[in-house]
Amino acid sequence: MRKTLFVLLAVMSVTVGTYAQKKVHYGLKGGLNISNSTALFDYFRTGVYAGAFAEIKLKERWAIQPEVVYYRNSGQGGYHIITDRKEHYLSVPVMIKYYITPKFYLEAGPELNYILSANETVEGLTYNNIDLYNRWGLSGSAGLGYQLPYGFGVNARYSYSVPVKAYFPAVYNNTGKIGMTYTFK
Repeated sequence: MRKTLFVLLAVMSVTVGTYAQKKVHYGLKGGLNISNSTALFDYFRTGVYAGAFAEIKLKERWAIQPEVVYYRNSGQGGYHIITDRKEHYLSVPVMIKYYITPKFYLEAGPELNYILSANETVEGLTYNNIDLYNRWGLSGSAGLGYQLPYGFGVNARYSYSVPVKAYFPAVYNNTGKIGMTYTFK
C-alpha cells in the first residue's frame, strides 16, 4: 500500500512540476460527505472528508486540479436484520475546471479510489470484510464552486462509482460532497 501511495503522490508531483511555469495554487478542502449505495434497503449516511489540492491554471478560464482526499462512505440497511457498514477511502480526483466568471466554476473528472478499510456490523457484531471488495475503484465526478474573499471558497460535487464489491452483485457507491476550500496565496 505504501508503494501505491508513493506512486500516486509522485504522479501528482510530476503533474504539478510539468506545469510549474503556469500559475499553481495549493490548498486544503473539507466538509460534509453524504453517501449511499445501490444495495437493497440502504439509507443515506453522512460523514466527513478532508484533503489537499493543487490548482494549475491552463488558460484564462481553464484549470486542472489534482487532489488527494480521505473520506468515509457508510450506509445502513436490511429488512429483518439491520446492518451498518463503514468504508474508508483515499481518493485521487483529477478535476478539469472551467471558470464561468472569475469566481464561479464548473468541474468534472475521474477519481481513482483506494479502499483503506471496510467494516460491517450485523446485530452488534462487527466484521472486517475488506477482502470482499475490490481495493481499487473508479468514479466519475462533477461539481461546481465559488471563490470567496481571502482564499476561501465553497464547493459541491457528486461522484458516481463503478461497482466496488468483488464477490457480490454490483454495488455502486454514490457520494455527494458539500464543503469549504482554502487556497494559499
